[in-house]
Parts: sequence; C-alpha cells; structure tokens
Amino acid sequence: MTNKNIPNFKGLTIDDQGENNEILIDDECVFNRSKIVIAGNNNKVTLGATLSYNQLVINLKGNKKRISIGNSNKHINNLKLVSIRGNHQIITIGRNLSCGGMEVQMNDGNESLTIGKDCLFSWGIKARTSDGHSIIDIDSDTPINFPQDISIGDHVWISEDVRLMKGAIIPSDCVIGAGAIVTKKFDETNSVIAGVPAKVVKRNIKWDHRQPSKYKPQ
Repeated sequence: MTNKNIPNFKGLTIDDQGENNEILIDDECVFNRSKIVIAGNNNKVTLGATLSYNQLVINLKGNKKRISIGNSNKHINNLKLVSIRGNHQIITIGRNLSCGGMEVQMNDGNESLTIGKDCLFSWGIKARTSDGHSIIDIDSDTPINFPQDISIGDHVWISEDVRLMKGAIIPSDCVIGAGAIVTKKFDETNSVIAGVPAKVVKRNIKWDHRQPSKYKPQ
C-alpha cells in the first residue's frame, strides 16, 4: 500500500487540504482521469487494486470519514463518492465490484453506505443517504426525514438509472430493475425488485454474468 506522500499515480490527482489524512492505494492500481479531494482532517481512503479505475471521483469535506474499496477483477467506471457535510461517514465497497456508473451523495449526518462483494452495477445509478434539506412536522416543529444508512448485500445486480434513497436495504442475490426507486428495507434474497416505488416482482431467482443466449433451451 502507498500513502499520500508518494507521487501521484498516473491518471490520478490528489488534493489533500487537511491534516492527518491517510490515502492508501494498492501498488497495482490503474487510473484514468481520476481524482481525490479531501478538505478536512483524520480521514482515510483505501483503494484496492482493480483492472482499472476510470473517472473515479472522491470528494470529502469534514472529519474522520472512511472510504474503502476492495480489490476487484473488474473495471470500476464513473464512480463518484461525495461527502461534503457531516463527519464520521463511512462508505465500504466489497471485493469484485463491476461498475458502469454510480454517484453516491452523503451530505448530512454520520450515516454509512455498504456494498457487499461480487456486485454488478450498470450506469446512471444514484444513492443518497439524506434528502439534503429538512421536511418539518408543523405540530412538533421537528424534522421527519433524518438521514439513514443504505446497505446492499452480496452478489446484487443493479440495472441502469436506479435510485437508492435513505434507508434502502437490498438483500444478497437480488436484481434491481431499470429505473427503480428503492425507498425502504427489503428482506427477501433471490428476488427481482422493480418499480416506482420499488417492490418485489419475482421470487426464487438467481443471476450470473452470462448472456441468456449462452444457455441451452430446456
């Protein structure tokens, strides 16, 4: 692993504006048009080796935040991780992520976002652990939309243009249909979740990376 004091990797720029930040990058990492910006103190970013990081963006403001991306034998493309408010937020991505394009926004409290291992993400995916602004109950004069964690299990396939909202929980071995808006906790593994708002539309399934045409008809 390499700390921030080593010269930047080719294809990666690092702008560390704080103190006591750690940026640990596997020596085997390959970058293309990627950047890390940190404005705060005592933050830690850990990047495992992948086939390549293409247009990776990490933008942190605040203190004691943690971002970790596991090793992957796939390409990670257009992954944007933004946390510009709050402190102590955590993003954990398991090994072997394949990603076409995802944007994560964590801009409020000390919430977390967790992605399991062996996940397949299409493009146009957005995840938000907070609404960013308050919705107030008039009678009590208190917010009713506090930030919440997002959790994605192992071996989850998320199709294009999916929205993951605060409190979304997706179990392992699920497929999320294109354009779905996930707003709540699901607890059934091996299911297809789709729609607006998302719901379980098919059960007792599994998926793999092969094209359907590669299977022989029964």
